[in-house]
Amino acid sequence: MDEIEPIKALSWKQPYASLMLKGKIETRSWPTNYRGLVLICASKAPYSIKEIKSMSGDETLIRINDMLTGFCPNGVAIAVGRLVDCRKMRIEDEEKAFVKFNEELYCHIYEDVRPIKTPFPYKGRQKWGKITKEQLDLINKTGE
Repeated sequence: MDEIEPIKALSWKQPYASLMLKGKIETRSWPTNYRGLVLICASKAPYSIKEIKSMSGDETLIRINDMLTGFCPNGVAIAVGRLVDCRKMRIEDEEKAFVKFNEELYCHIYEDVRPIKTPFPYKGRQKWGKITKEQLDLINKTGE
């Protein structure tokens, strides 16, 4: 019998959750030793335009708007990706992180981020969350 690979959940506020599907380097104020699958969830409340401008700047806000012309859902699980590295942010990370350089931030590097075919409701949190068997079944049913 094959062992199922563990998966953890993490929430992002929009538009940064949807940007994970565009190759975003995630930034957090905390480092992690976890490596493996992550359920990417969009928080119920998105960032305001003012908050995005503050974190990303005017030019990056325009780039975000251009990249995300579709609907950015809130309060749902939207993707699964593999967290492969964590390191301090570098100035050259700004473009792919979609936020201004901040030496206090950590870059969480993801690979193979794939959308869930049918996003499902997920009440998340900004730290690691656990996945229930029912949620795992939803990921497996709706994944590509």
